[in-house]
Amino acid sequence: MTKPIAKSCVVSLAFLIAGCGGSSIKKVAPEDIFITELMPVSAASEPQWFELYNSAESSIDLQGCEITNSQDQAFTITDSLVMESQQYAVVANQNPRANFTYQSDLFELPPAGGISLTCNGSLIDKMTYQIGPPTIAATARSWQLTSDTDSNQAQSAEANDKVENWCYTILIEDYMFGDRRFATPGRANSVCTSVMPYVSYNDQEPVLIEGIDLAATLKVAEAEFARELSTSELPIWAIRDQVVTPEIAAKIAELYFDNIEMLYTTEPFTIIDWNHAVWHFSWAISNLYRNGDTAVKAVLQLAYEDAITRPETLERYNHIAIHHIRNDTVVMGDIHTPAHNRMRQLVVAPGNPAYLQSFAEYEENKRSAFALKTIDIVYRAKTFFEGFL
Repeated sequence: MTKPIAKSCVVSLAFLIAGCGGSSIKKVAPEDIFITELMPVSAASEPQWFELYNSAESSIDLQGCEITNSQDQAFTITDSLVMESQQYAVVANQNPRANFTYQSDLFELPPAGGISLTCNGSLIDKMTYQIGPPTIAATARSWQLTSDTDSNQAQSAEANDKVENWCYTILIEDYMFGDRRFATPGRANSVCTSVMPYVSYNDQEPVLIEGIDLAATLKVAEAEFARELSTSELPIWAIRDQVVTPEIAAKIAELYFDNIEMLYTTEPFTIIDWNHAVWHFSWAISNLYRNGDTAVKAVLQLAYEDAITRPETLERYNHIAIHHIRNDTVVMGDIHTPAHNRMRQLVVAPGNPAYLQSFAEYEENKRSAFALKTIDIVYRAKTFFEGFL
């Protein structure tokens, strides 16, 4: 079943089209239209959709064209669907929004697959995607073709054939990257920054820290928990992918049960609040448990059983938390550059210049309460004034 969404121009098929006009309409040719963004199946109950872009200098009517996915689901655009030059159309399967102009309930985007557009017997564009290792995306994330501003190659049908020209965005605007990484169906893509450069999936070897002193790092963790901050869990999160002994695992389990409830009462720090703290601590326990041997698993069993229930207690980030804590894929590494830089200030690894050399160095350089308050005030002021720009 397909149904147009009321707009000022006629559209059809699971499409959301942005922009209408009266310029001359040309016959579509290969590479005139190409795919620029997609939202595959999501546990966050978001609609599945993909976005098309008209790169031609004239309007194009997609009436009679066929869209096919990798599951051989296909539908033909039976009504006039005019795409203006340099404008977008978005195909969606549910929940039409202001920037969605057409919907079809016959449409799906599985976690991995492809999409093709065929018109008048000619293939206009085709792309494949893989939402899974090594390019994993949490639920509620879209997959976006890099914008012209951060690529040496302009957006094109050729560019969208190359995986390096795509990046993940998120559907939560204030989560770490602001609007630079927000999904943009029906409008120009946001800037693709480096996507998870320090991440590994189901592979512990790349994320092991040379020379790590786990006992000293746990002293850092104890000191951070004593401060009762919304970032206090980060030393444990920083070592969640390391090889630990049952003794270290036992201490981590003790720290978990002693502090997990405390995190719910912590004050926010920049974008980090108790929701972020609880799910990162739970994520750490999940990784340590799943990467551990039989003896480590035995010591962490109760903590793990508790940690996997924590996403349901969150007001924010619950879908992302579920994905990282309970997904079959073990997501390891520092995730992004801010996390990577912070972890280097919390992990003790004597002889490894990238990390702390001792617990004493942590104490000497740790952020004071005044410094933390200043950072938070500056962040909030910057965020407030940016809202008026």
